[in-house]
Amino acid sequence: MVAIPRLRRRRRKAREAVRRGAVGAPPGVLVADPQARPSVFSALGIGEGRSELRTGISLEEALAARKAWPLVWIDCTGLADIEDIQALGAAFGLHPLSLEDVVNTDQRPKCEVFDDLAFVVLRMVHSSEDGGEAESEQLSIFFGEGFVLTFQERPGDAFSPVRERIARGAPRILTGHGDYLAYALIDAVVDAYFPLVDAQTARIETLEDEIFADVDAVQVPELHAMARDMLQQKRWLRPTRDAIGVIMRIDRPWLRAETKTYLRDVQDHADQLIDLNDTDRDTVSGLVDLHMTLSSARTNEVINLLTIVSTIFIPLSFLAGVWGMNFDPAKSRWNMPLTQSPYGYPIALGIMALVAIGLLGYFRRRRWI
Repeated sequence: MVAIPRLRRRRRKAREAVRRGAVGAPPGVLVADPQARPSVFSALGIGEGRSELRTGISLEEALAARKAWPLVWIDCTGLADIEDIQALGAAFGLHPLSLEDVVNTDQRPKCEVFDDLAFVVLRMVHSSEDGGEAESEQLSIFFGEGFVLTFQERPGDAFSPVRERIARGAPRILTGHGDYLAYALIDAVVDAYFPLVDAQTARIETLEDEIFADVDAVQVPELHAMARDMLQQKRWLRPTRDAIGVIMRIDRPWLRAETKTYLRDVQDHADQLIDLNDTDRDTVSGLVDLHMTLSSARTNEVINLLTIVSTIFIPLSFLAGVWGMNFDPAKSRWNMPLTQSPYGYPIALGIMALVAIGLLGYFRRRRWI
């Protein structure tokens, strides 16, 4: 069986209870998930055609980078330290309701626009740390003039291509515009879906060949698992496309028309992913129906074979039963005369064989076999 990336899900009742929050709780109250990772900060300063990345630093050091660089990207990995998250929000003027959405990681992908910044929530998929199943997590992005803030649930992300471009001296990013850096991060998040979708499409094609070759009991559960994963992807991709559309309609001086052109390309990628997802889900649904049809056809073939065998043995059983009756042939010449013949046994078998051959020939003429 070919392994494909599967989205790792977390189903913990305690986690869900924290995500929903207490009924009637005041808005803007931040409650950390008991399973959340400790908050670790990194800061990437950009300006004058160069950059400097510092990882594993304190919040104070990350905030200091804002004063030293025209553009700063501060990343917070892990959402356990509520006080640090609130302090970071206060430093950049983030709304408490937005910070509440950051720590409550069951948000639908969306974009909210404020006077001096935009708040974007996406669902990010990337390879797990052990290289096994693909993981998904909520990614929160704030960007405005001279800054980009990202909040992740755990280590590991889809931003390696962006970091490599910055390290190589990508001129567009190093110009120091926060909107373009935010576009690059959003583009990396959207493009990270393509390997996952391509692997699913390849596995679907392999399963189709396997089903036509031989129907197997394990194929339907795998198809249902894939359909469930793709339905989850649909719930993420469609609002992601809508969120990008909201960004493109922003009329603020910190979002340039040039960046909107690039965002249009990201939206096109999201549309492609949605189309691929729809096609794959329809294909999987068809394969489930095909599997059921072929399974029924194979069952009918077995039933037909057993019926033919049973039909052939009905007259043979009758003959064996008649010849097996112990009537004394000395009393009457009609009482089982073959039982006393030296050739009685082969004659009986020959008659049975002729009956069986005759029935097989009849079935073949009727095209029942």
